[in-house]
Amino acid sequence: MSDNLNQANERCSIIVVQRDRFSTTEKCIDHILQNTPEPYDLIVVFGGTPQRIETNLRNRYGSKAKFIFEPNFTNPHKARNIGLRAAATRFAVVMDNDVYVRPGWLAPLLECQRETGASMVTPLILETEKMIHAAGNGFYVTQDWGRTYGFKELRYYQKIYSEGTNLKRERTDYGELHCQLVEVELALRLGIYDEKLQDLGECDSGLTWKKAGLEMWFEPRSVVLFDHPITVTHPDDVRYFIWRWNMKTIFEGYQHFEKKWGIDMTEYHTFQEWLLKWNKKLGFFPRIFPYAWALWLDLRLKQVFGLLIKLILSPLSLWNRFVAWKLGFYGWPRYEERSQ
Repeated sequence: MSDNLNQANERCSIIVVQRDRFSTTEKCIDHILQNTPEPYDLIVVFGGTPQRIETNLRNRYGSKAKFIFEPNFTNPHKARNIGLRAAATRFAVVMDNDVYVRPGWLAPLLECQRETGASMVTPLILETEKMIHAAGNGFYVTQDWGRTYGFKELRYYQKIYSEGTNLKRERTDYGELHCQLVEVELALRLGIYDEKLQDLGECDSGLTWKKAGLEMWFEPRSVVLFDHPITVTHPDDVRYFIWRWNMKTIFEGYQHFEKKWGIDMTEYHTFQEWLLKWNKKLGFFPRIFPYAWALWLDLRLKQVFGLLIKLILSPLSLWNRFVAWKLGFYGWPRYEERSQ
């Protein structure tokens, strides 16, 4: 009984690393401070941080967090490993700085670990207040013409989320890197966070845990929100975003993954299309002029372009609405009406 009580009160490290942007950090830390009554050590590891942001973070949270600022932009996996080496606890939650934790998030992760013996536990991750990003993950592999292809599955991706779901604790093939609880010593010893990967680390980590014969679990009672970026809006984020999602660097990581596991993760060569779309979250002008005025101009141009597209497509939209009306589409109640 006393051992279980001691484990329930066991101190945990929370390691925050940068993902896409610096500008989400304060909101991330504020949510941790507000929603984590359990004992923990907060470690923040960033690289190439603008001086203004570094000074502000130290002034606001210097007594509440240990900051490790590397001089140059840092691969997120490298930042995770730096944080794990700085941890003085048996377990650590490793999370990106665009994740906002909800009340009661930490205890279920630790409880799941105690009851399952898992070496990695991932929470329910939302991408809006009422939309799921991932409720655990599947890893699908198939062979075609002598080549092995791997595909990521985000379980219940973009399904509506509310209170009283039927989600259950279950094993998972890997965990989203947005937030996961890991056993510190094992993660370091096994090389769970491969620093040669700028992207694709979640699948690499899952395969590494699995190869070692260790279990990974999804815990739905722990809920966090991933701040899914629509566009880059802060000038302090521009240079890092360009570096972080450099297509050449990411492709080199994919080649490393394929050599390491014998699996092609380009998802039948469609991944580069996704990567191009993701890079378009930052427009052309801010890439040349990383200033607030260029971001403003880029946003205005996108709005004008979007309006032109609507005007061009409006006759087709009207025709589609007419067809929908004739088929009885508008006789169904809207979601907002059902939820009242």
